[in-house]
Formats: sequence, structure tokens, C-alpha cells
Amino acid sequence: MKQFVNERDGEAWGASVVEHDGSVRVITLRCGDEDISVGEMQISKTASRDELVLVRDGQSEGILLTKVGDVWWVHHAGRVSKIRVVERGSSSTGSGDGLTAPMPGKVLTVMASVGESVDEGQALVVMEAMKMEHQICADVAGTITAIHCAAGGQVDQSAVLVEIEPAE
Repeated sequence: MKQFVNERDGEAWGASVVEHDGSVRVITLRCGDEDISVGEMQISKTASRDELVLVRDGQSEGILLTKVGDVWWVHHAGRVSKIRVVERGSSSTGSGDGLTAPMPGKVLTVMASVGESVDEGQALVVMEAMKMEHQICADVAGTITAIHCAAGGQVDQSAVLVEIEPAE
């Protein structure tokens, strides 16, 4: 499952999706604290690298994509949204161990230091795995209490990279 955050018109939208047979199915959609009903919605790739097809309640719609840095610009239905991907493994393991590596890879950059205050969603580590860059983002606002990786180092899947004490 992947999570996406879309900030548009001052509101933060979140979506959780699963990939299956070359397409993506939307599981949940949220605006702020409100869950939005998505009905039957599926997104499929086309032959073009920067074009998708959204099928919603049996109707097909085109979506154009452009990636600039770490942000995807999505052109759909006459609107443009900027979306950043929240990588799997960027949230805590649930046991309070901290932010974990989604897969084995090389740490490219550590963008935080112990004692630093961070915001929820702030990128803390960039790692390379499977020839792609993955941002590991803070799952809560708080203070960095430990960093267990360094630029240039290799990490195993599920290795704890950063620990955060949540803000009160």
C-alpha cells in the first residue's frame, strides 16, 4: 500500500492505494479529518509514460503527469494538483521503534539532526533502492531523538533509520 498527500487550495488531501495487475485501486481518501467516499475508482497506465486513465463509476478520464523534483504535477479535469508520495516504511513500525527503511538500499542524504524539531510529513532521509530514490518522511511532528544511518551507508529492509519523540 502507498500513501499520497495532495495539498490544494490550502487543504491537505490524503489517499491510500494498492497496486494490482498494473493498475492502482484507491482504498481511502481523506480531506483533513473527513473520510471521502470514493466508490469504484481505478487508475491504469497507458502506453505513454506521463499519462494515466482514471475509471470512476464506469467513466474513463485522462490524467497527465509531470514530475518536478520530488513533486508530481497532476493535470486532471481542468485542475492542477501538486502531489508528493509518502513512501512505505516512512511511518513508524507501530512498536515505537522509529522510521524504518522500506527496502534494502543506500542512504543518499540525511536531512535532519538529533534535537531538531520536525513537522509531520517532513523529509528526513533520502535513500536509493532498486534504482529509485525514496524519501523517508516524519510520520509525526516532534523532536529527533536518534539517527541510526549516515549518507553513503547501506541499510537493510525494516532497519530503524530515525527515532522521533512526538510533540505534545
